[in-house]
Amino acid sequence: MASIISNQTLPACADLIDVSAFNHYITLLAAGMILILALLEKRRFHPEVCGGRPALIVPLPLLDGYDNRFSYAAAFGAVINIISTLFTKSYTTDSFNVPDPLWAAALVLQLRVLEACITCFPLFACISTRHKLAGAVLGVTYSSILLGSTSAEAVQTYCQIVQALTVIQAVSVLIYLPVVLCFLYLIFKFLHAITECIRSNTYIITEPLKRVYTHQQQYVRLVLHRDYDPSIETTTCDKLIYRSVPGFKYPVRIISVAFILLVLLYRLGLALLLVGSIITIWSEPYFVGQNFSIPYGETRFYLMTPVVFDLLAGVFYITTIVCVIVTVFYIYLFMKSYRRHLLRMFRGNKSFILDQLPKPHIMMASSMRFPGYQVAYMLWGFGLLFIALLVVGSMLTYVIYLTIINHILTAVLLWLLQTISVPAMALLLFYLQVVLAKCVLMQEKIKVTDDTPPLNVDNRRFYECFNYYALFGNLAIGIFSCFWRILQGFILGVFMVGRLDHSIYARGWEHRDKGYLSYISMLHVENAHNHPMLRVFCDLLLTALDKDGHQHTYQTPVRRNTKALRRWLVAYTLINNPELAQRRKRVLSVTNKKRRFTRIPQAELECAIDWPIDDGISSSVEFASSRRNVLLNHAASQCHSDL
Repeated sequence: MASIISNQTLPACADLIDVSAFNHYITLLAAGMILILALLEKRRFHPEVCGGRPALIVPLPLLDGYDNRFSYAAAFGAVINIISTLFTKSYTTDSFNVPDPLWAAALVLQLRVLEACITCFPLFACISTRHKLAGAVLGVTYSSILLGSTSAEAVQTYCQIVQALTVIQAVSVLIYLPVVLCFLYLIFKFLHAITECIRSNTYIITEPLKRVYTHQQQYVRLVLHRDYDPSIETTTCDKLIYRSVPGFKYPVRIISVAFILLVLLYRLGLALLLVGSIITIWSEPYFVGQNFSIPYGETRFYLMTPVVFDLLAGVFYITTIVCVIVTVFYIYLFMKSYRRHLLRMFRGNKSFILDQLPKPHIMMASSMRFPGYQVAYMLWGFGLLFIALLVVGSMLTYVIYLTIINHILTAVLLWLLQTISVPAMALLLFYLQVVLAKCVLMQEKIKVTDDTPPLNVDNRRFYECFNYYALFGNLAIGIFSCFWRILQGFILGVFMVGRLDHSIYARGWEHRDKGYLSYISMLHVENAHNHPMLRVFCDLLLTALDKDGHQHTYQTPVRRNTKALRRWLVAYTLINNPELAQRRKRVLSVTNKKRRFTRIPQAELECAIDWPIDDGISSSVEFASSRRNVLLNHAASQCHSDL
């Protein structure tokens, strides 16, 4: 079949709606709803002008929002069509016959982004507004209109496809399934809000904004508990398995970004399956029954058969499924990394971030880029991973099939084994050095309870001889190690380009990674505004104020700083923290005196040069070096007298 669109007369349902024109006209309705919601609010700046109306309304709380998380995520899923068509030619100014010159492409793109923001704004504003009844009515109306247009677009796409291509029809309709489900969820939520407002006779929320949330209070209680032990992911299994952490809750920003990625990933996967089906249908007449071969001695060497086409089609579908699974797993790992890193910052552990941070205003701007960066980087990562796996998989499949059909599999395997023998010998030498270092060159443990032996050479002559031989042998190891390093860098770069929680640059160059910088900046902004200790402390201070607004002046009671009181406080501290008893001044002074007058045996002085220098015995080595000559002369005179 040379074309998917039927050449016959299209049915009436094939021309239901002009999607491009509708997306422009719906902006006028969205602007009217935004104006209505803005007139319902009163502003604080110049309230005397026009009665304090209209006011600036907030679409959704991206800084410190934890309520209605799934409603905001469903709103993003409902407008995913508008987000997807921002960078496609199906949604341009062509419907109004306005030229789109190349020099104005950037300006037109920003105008389209502004139009998309206005179109999507009412869905979010109806969820976040204080006027619940008005927001719910407007939300039901707007969601129903957009749901009708989306359903008409899906039916129109279905009718434009040839009736015989049932698989393509099904895939083209399934692409709209998440959008329809999100609209149905929003309509249900708005209808439920209308019912609750009528039942409770409450149409406006007059309560002030929340200063602290329940999960933040729970976190503070856990931290202040005596037996609190924060969860630390030490093993690989702990990093892969998801376990809920008490006192932690994902904010609106992270839930929305993850849901947008999942919906876009679903649409990308179906789109690739649709493209694969179209290519298969178009290319099938050209490859069925065709065999391409060249003369090779007395036989012919086959280059292409109908089976190769089927194998490459299977590689395409398998690559699509693998890329979708890998990207979903990356989203899961991103959620776990975000939680782990943010909890570390709550505890004051910032060792995993950049050593030198940019200026605060740069970090604030970078944190605002994070949601868009995460979606764009993940889509780029999906595309690069798909291309890399498709190319590698197609080449391997094609080569393996050629070796089998031309009966040269044995020769190819023999050549491959001979080629691998060179890096295998280098790898053997590499592990031989490890075994010799562990069994022959390393000293034994100083104490039986030590985990590892000291980093000291035991057999110096053998070490020098083997190191001389390894100087030449490691040249070959270095060649293959460098190749493996390049290969690993390519693989990790392709697989990790979509993850912003890890930088693909080397240590010291991480500040060049704008995506990673946006992630780090977002964490700092979260830590500055949503730290549970900070919010609970501020809530306690503000709660101490009078409900009428009058501030009370509290006087701290005078406490006599007596010696008995100080001793009671020290005793209470030592009872609750017994490990601090060893750090008291009197205990440390006695310990230092004992170290100072401890005599080092003669045998230890002789081998002091081989001792590992660390914090535990550095003072002993300094003492040995200062008294070495005196003690050695004394030992020599004693031996002379014995003779």
